[in-house]
Amino acid sequence: MQLWKLPNISIAPEVIFGGWVTNTLLCTWISIVILFLFFYLGIRRRDLIPSGWQNFIEWMVEGLLGLVESVSGKEKGRKFFPIVASFFFFIFVANLLDIIPGVDTLGWFDRKPGDAQPLWGFFIIDPASSNHIIPWIRPATTDLNLTLAMALVSVVITQIFGFISLGAGTHLNKYVNIKALRRGGLGLVEFVVGLLEIVSELSRLISFSFRLFGNIFAGSILLAVFAFLLPALANVIFIPFELFVAAIQAFVFAFLTLLFLELGTTSHGHDDGAHAHSEGTHELEAIAGPVATH
Repeated sequence: MQLWKLPNISIAPEVIFGGWVTNTLLCTWISIVILFLFFYLGIRRRDLIPSGWQNFIEWMVEGLLGLVESVSGKEKGRKFFPIVASFFFFIFVANLLDIIPGVDTLGWFDRKPGDAQPLWGFFIIDPASSNHIIPWIRPATTDLNLTLAMALVSVVITQIFGFISLGAGTHLNKYVNIKALRRGGLGLVEFVVGLLEIVSELSRLISFSFRLFGNIFAGSILLAVFAFLLPALANVIFIPFELFVAAIQAFVFAFLTLLFLELGTTSHGHDDGAHAHSEGTHELEAIAGPVATH
């Protein structure tokens, strides 16, 4: 008896049409359309006394804004909010698509030379050919190109805000502290620490992109494998778990970006105001730090 084979697992996204449109790119477009419709339908009326969908969206946005402002203060929080919210909502929706039936399982049949015709209409009737499917839709965040691009946006925006908030001289002094080097002694240590900050900034590209990619890609494989082996068990156990992972990974990426934005726009001075203003940042580190390691 020939059993159905597990779907082919590919790290790189597959081209599905046009010679350049990949299944992860299509999922990216779908995620953007879903977000647009979600917010458009929710706020198009803008009733003075919100209800229903508008009330839910306002509650969600106000809660997220309050969390951002608790970290960065009202003035900077409102500047950072569009970036943080965009990352959070997009990543969350893109991750959620992984649990939709048909994602990773419906697609073109990649017929190899010498293969028999395994199809009846749109359905595979030959179990031995069930691993030749090129899925039409694959979660966007399982594409390392996308996660790396978002990480690059996060790092570049942090630097831009740093230059705007602190000025070019103060901001660059955080990385190349010539004044400290001239003092000698402990100044040399401060200079080396600044150089390590440059390495830290570059390492964020790797940590941001691979953390998100690795968690969602692994979850996608897990769902696919258990959907073939134990479909009922996969629905009961792993889909709720993937919902949790989708939310956590969106939170981690968005709020680590917020954390770095706050640190990037704060001088290395140790005045009382800066210390008091950083309390929210330490609270966020306590939340996001342990979670980010998973």
